[in-house]
Amino acid sequence: MTTTESVQPHAHTNGKCPITGATGVSPHAFCPPQEGDSRAPCPAMNSMANHGYLPRDGREINADIIIEALMECFRLSKPLAWFLTHGALTLLNQGSAKFQLSDLARHDHIEHNASLYHPDAGERDEYAPLHGDPELLKLVFEDSEGGVIMTPEDIAKVRVRRELTSNPPLDFIHAELARGEIAIVLNMFNNPDPELYKTKNVPFLRRTTLGKIWKALLRRKDDPATTPLDGAPIERMRYWFEHERLPEDWKPYHKTTLTQTVITVSRIRDRMHLLEREIKKKAKTAAKTKEVSAPAPVSTSAPEPVAVPVSVPEPSVIVAKAEEEKTKPVSVSDGTSSDSGIDDGTTLTVPRLMRDSSVTSATDSEFSTIHTPQSSEFAHAHVPSKDGEGYELRLPEISEHIDQKAMDVALYHDAPVVGFDADE
Repeated sequence: MTTTESVQPHAHTNGKCPITGATGVSPHAFCPPQEGDSRAPCPAMNSMANHGYLPRDGREINADIIIEALMECFRLSKPLAWFLTHGALTLLNQGSAKFQLSDLARHDHIEHNASLYHPDAGERDEYAPLHGDPELLKLVFEDSEGGVIMTPEDIAKVRVRRELTSNPPLDFIHAELARGEIAIVLNMFNNPDPELYKTKNVPFLRRTTLGKIWKALLRRKDDPATTPLDGAPIERMRYWFEHERLPEDWKPYHKTTLTQTVITVSRIRDRMHLLEREIKKKAKTAAKTKEVSAPAPVSTSAPEPVAVPVSVPEPSVIVAKAEEEKTKPVSVSDGTSSDSGIDDGTTLTVPRLMRDSSVTSATDSEFSTIHTPQSSEFAHAHVPSKDGEGYELRLPEISEHIDQKAMDVALYHDAPVVGFDADE
């Protein structure tokens, strides 16, 4: 994201700018990249080249040039500049002591996916895009809690959001590198700003426990004119990212050290872990809620039949009982004997032959009543008894009138047959 000012097109031969050098205004005056210049997907490296701290054409660069430029331009401490430079060149694995800025775009060496505002490299791309995405940059500053400065906690939200979309996820080295890059930026641009402190209530730089003890021992108080902010102002960062040019109102106020960078990285990492745990917890709660609220599946299959045990007697038992009953004579008293147990007109109860579910009374059944000798079709079975007293009723053969199987079932259940009149 660079702006091309209305300057006469020219070449940065041997890394020199004829425009800024000719006027003699400043050896580090801004000059946008010209045709043929090499640039990286890193605003810090590009802005140093645009201001002449690195060769303006972005070529023929080595470790010593970078270390010197970082210390002079951004006021990084020498240990931090040395560690940053040699660590990056180790990851780059260029195989040469010199390189050009576009070499830094080689994917998955120094450059990595899930950058704050650069698009990810394509699956088959060797080099990542050099220019940032304005929409991604807009989202970066929307994650600011107060909308005035970007704190380490605000950056943690950006990093979590970007890394959630990274496929594959960042490995440990590139995740730490991503946190380290922006931690240096926050410390570079956190100059004291009494106006922001007074009007926007911007907090001072958070001190470590040792720093708080030291401050208490010396009885010092934070002074808005000398105490750095707890983050970088959004407008300053936006200008630098968009134009890759040092802000006009900015100069390094303090030295950015390796120790302070590590502290800031730790703050970003700790808040990222907290946010990630909250995201996982919310996802788990949402999954449980969805599981509970989901309706139970409706079974379309028929219910299982229930087996009811039925005791069925052996056929031999039924036949034996039927044979016994059909040969058994039935004696009927004529009513003259007082001890016969049956008076004149008394109904004799005998085993009922068959019960029909449609019959509603005893007189309705086909086999309910045994009639008199004069009216019954069974008259030949109604004969005097052998002793001459009363009558003897001899049942006809079963096979002559009803089904043998039905008779067997009726006799087994001892169904009553009523209606025999002894006097008729």
